Order: sequence, then C-alpha cells, then structure tokens
Amino acid sequence: MTVKKLTIKEFAALLGVSTATVSRAFSSKGRISAETRRRIITRAKESGYRPNIHARNLSTSASSAITLYYPEFSNEEPDYFIAELMLGINRTLAKYGKILQISPFPLETSEVILDLCRDQILSGAAAGIIIIAGSKTSRELYECAAGCGMPEIVIGHMREVRYNNVWFDNRRGAFLAGRYFRETGRRHPAYLGGVLDRRKQNGFSEGFQLPESEIIKAGSGFGFRDGYRILDIIAAEHPETDCILCANDVMAMGFIAAARERGIRIPQDIAVIGYDDIHPARYYSPALSSVSLQLTRLGEAAALSLERLIGGTTDLPPELIECELIIRESS
Repeated sequence: MTVKKLTIKEFAALLGVSTATVSRAFSSKGRISAETRRRIITRAKESGYRPNIHARNLSTSASSAITLYYPEFSNEEPDYFIAELMLGINRTLAKYGKILQISPFPLETSEVILDLCRDQILSGAAAGIIIIAGSKTSRELYECAAGCGMPEIVIGHMREVRYNNVWFDNRRGAFLAGRYFRETGRRHPAYLGGVLDRRKQNGFSEGFQLPESEIIKAGSGFGFRDGYRILDIIAAEHPETDCILCANDVMAMGFIAAARERGIRIPQDIAVIGYDDIHPARYYSPALSSVSLQLTRLGEAAALSLERLIGGTTDLPPELIECELIIRESS
C-alpha cells in the first residue's frame, strides 16, 4: 500500500503553525527559536514529512562542496585516522569536480554548536555530507540530513542505520589480533583501550579464547603520550604481560618508545599490535604490526557512494570494507 506524503500545508496544519514557520525550521533563513526548530524537525521525523531542501537548492544552483562532519576525540594530538580517511575522500571527490569542506565538532557538543551544524546542513550550501559515527552529535546530524533530503553517507557503525553506510568491523579486526597472539604462543594478553572500542575488546577476547575478565585492561586514551605512559603501569602491575593490542597505532608507537627506553625488547618480551594501520606504522622502528582498516579505501568508497546519491540513487545498501591483520616486526 502506498502511503500519501504530507504536503507542507498538511504538516503545518498538523502542528498548528504556519507554512512559513515550517519552511524556516528547515532553512537557515528567517528567525525561529532553536526549541521550535527542534520540535518541528522531531515531528517531521515522526510523521514522515520530508522536505527536500537539497532538491530545492539544486533547482537554483549546483553546489560543488561536500562537508565532512566528525567528532574530535582529542585536542592534544593530530587525528591520523581522520587524516588518512580524508585523503581517500578528497582524492575521489576531485575526480567529480567536488571540493571537501571539513567541520569537526567536540565529542561533547553544546546545543549552540549543534544548531550551527544543523544550520549548515539546512542551508543547502553543500551538495552532500559525510558523517563519521562515534558520538551523539553524529546521530543528530544524520537525522537532520535524512529529514531534509540531503544526500548523506555515514562512515562507521551507527545503530539502526540500514542504508547509505560504509563501515568496518572492529570486532573482527581485534579478533584477528587475538587469534594471532594465541597461535604464536603468547599467553598473557593486555589491551590498551581507546575511545568507543567495546567491539574491539569483545573481538580481542574471542580471538584469544579467554574471558574478558582474564585480559588486562591497561588504561585508555588516544595519542602517543597515552601509550608511552602505560608502559610503567604494565611493568609494575602486570610484569607477566607478553602481548598487547593497542586501540590505535599512535598509542602503540608510544608504548614501543617507552619500552625501548627501559630495555624491554619488542617483540621478544612483549609483542605489540596497533590498530588502523596508518602510513607511519610501516616506517616505525620496529615496523608496527597493525589491524588495517584500509582507511584510504574507506574514504574512497564513502565518496563514491555519496556521488551516486547526489546523482539520484536512493537507499544504497551498507558497504563493508574488510579489516586485515598486517604482521610486521613488532609482533
């Protein structure tokens, strides 16, 4: 059975507001309170009303801009994950005459920043957007874009997003690392945590065939200094540790640097595997083993999918970019 779509008049009548108020709620033009805008957008989602801001803007001008929204997990060190992802996105967009605009936002985003991001989307200034999953704001921006007909691609895992998603399986990647350690005779694993990495912890435990309670959880963080600092804790509290999976490559590099200063041999005393497989990993000393997310390819796939959506394709099925364990000198 075909469901009749609400017109703007019918939707406005449902809410008891004017069509001009509805129009302003889905536009950056005109005065409207943030609370009224949120209420209208929420009711639009519930009722199935979807104004196509994107189509309306394309009827007057074709934007060549693509906006990338992503949460900043640290303001202390560069985010190499994002840098390599952007390389793949930008390289692909350039082939289609598009330019990439970046719009990072804090992990804990204020309503003011969230409304500014929404205004960017609702203005129709961009031809489409790419959103990195990993925060509540990521979901809010996805729902805003989906609600106004803006072509959008989500990179990473976002609950209940069934279309227009390019993702990687962190659980599988960490499973490969745990299995490798087990099969190469390691018996006392540790996991150096990052952010939003529950799936990595689960996969590492499964691959090692040990309950999570028997795997040492060594701190958490994001950057080189976090990995560097954790070595003293491991050496003092868990000297039996003979292998460690780090939540990203930069922390693994920090851990290895601290180990070398203290005369701990890598990999003879402690085998180390990082995560993401950023380009510096292969040139580090010792060269870093890592779970490759194929970041450049991930960015290329997201850009290609978005280009298809801009061209008129709708509801692309999710695309999985497979993880791969790359073994080098550190393990």
